[in-house]
Amino acid sequence: MSNQEVVYSTPRFLQSSSESQNRLRPGGTQMPEKSDDKEFSGPWHLISRTLGILCLLLLMTVIVLGTMIFQCTQEKHQQDEILQNLRQKYQNMQNDSYLKEQLLTNKTLEYGILKNKTIQRKKELALLLTEKNRCNTIKIFSTSLQNTDKLFEGCGMNCYYFTAESKTWTECKQICQNYGSSLLKIDDADERTFLQSKINRNMYWIGLSFNGGEKKWEWIDSGTSGLDLKIWNLSSGIGKCAFLSSTRLTDVDCTKTYNCICEKRIDCIVSGLIETKEERP
Repeated sequence: MSNQEVVYSTPRFLQSSSESQNRLRPGGTQMPEKSDDKEFSGPWHLISRTLGILCLLLLMTVIVLGTMIFQCTQEKHQQDEILQNLRQKYQNMQNDSYLKEQLLTNKTLEYGILKNKTIQRKKELALLLTEKNRCNTIKIFSTSLQNTDKLFEGCGMNCYYFTAESKTWTECKQICQNYGSSLLKIDDADERTFLQSKINRNMYWIGLSFNGGEKKWEWIDSGTSGLDLKIWNLSSGIGKCAFLSSTRLTDVDCTKTYNCICEKRIDCIVSGLIETKEERP
């Protein structure tokens, strides 16, 4: 074997036909070999991460939009409630305004009625004042005095009868009652002045006497009067009565005898009026 040559050979693996063709292709380029699994999976992993981030962003966007829509819905609901409350308040204000207008209308009507009544009363008062300043002689027929005609001096709404006979205060009181009237009650200074103008020299009992129980001077109807009695210096004492003359008003014992002045309102004697004859002084 010394003379034999030893031949060494390197084993070669069979290549695929494609590889052989690539190698054998003139001017061709050699195809790159496949990379391992890690290098080939890199782009897909990046895409997956990108898609995940996009999904997360989309989810967050949906959540934010949902939150904003919910808030807008809540705010709109609150605004609707506020608007409804404002409408209700406005309706209430309209109702109140209508009621106030009705009340004002009613008050205006009442004021008009009261104004008309006031005007009417003023006219009546003016008429009464006119009648008070106009005095006349009224002839009446009294059935309680044996068909005797009596003349009453009238002034304003009152009529007065001056008796010719002298009587005590108590008897004068009874005579006036028989005439359907009462002893004179003087209401004010104007009435006193008018009556004194009708008195000559006689003195007349009036309906004023001293009340021993109350210890004061009192008119026959226990009413009040505008006549100031203090200026006449009436003395106090049981059994004292007042009389009127042309110059004075004073007191004396009730058993004295004087003429009488009876008084009656015109509207009380109209039913017994037979004829009226006006005499202007």
